[in-house]
Amino acid sequence: MDFSKLTTADRVICASAIVFLIATFLPWYGVEGFDEGSKTGWDYFLTGILPLLLAIVMVAQVAVSRFSTSQLPALPLPWGQVHLIAGALAAVLLILRVIIPSDIEFFAGDFTLDRKWGLFVALIAALGLAAGGFLKSKEPEAVVQGGGYGPGPGPGGYGPPPGGGNYPPPPPGGGGGNYPPPPPGGGNYPQQF
Repeated sequence: MDFSKLTTADRVICASAIVFLIATFLPWYGVEGFDEGSKTGWDYFLTGILPLLLAIVMVAQVAVSRFSTSQLPALPLPWGQVHLIAGALAAVLLILRVIIPSDIEFFAGDFTLDRKWGLFVALIAALGLAAGGFLKSKEPEAVVQGGGYGPGPGPGGYGPPPGGGNYPPPPPGGGGGNYPPPPPGGGNYPQQF
């Protein structure tokens, strides 16, 4: 695998997804002094497992577009926008997980659990997914799809034209291609039926 194919957005997304995966195993909530009662990201589907699934989808799209010759299906939205929405949704769900307290029922009543450090690691990773999605949405669609700047020999295309797209001027006389010069006097070509 050639990791030089990854853009900055791709690297932010992949690193954030790895950190988020690790954070799901860390304690998110618990009672101070008791490790047995702690809850991890795997105990919360909507705000733990679902953001992880969004991160996996983001990383899978990056991996397929960068390291494979397969074409991804066309979506009604550009892939950059899909990354932006997925990253923002993961971040919002984690922000809600931090805001909404978690409690546990214990013999005589409910006890509110304390937020643990793993939850804040997961929040930082989710914010990283959102930042990576934002950066991905700002990339040109040809780069998001994994191609270069047009078809050409090799998986990356030809690359940008030299000089930033400045093309040579047309030949003198305004002609281009193999067309005959216009008739003298600006007359019309004879019509053929």
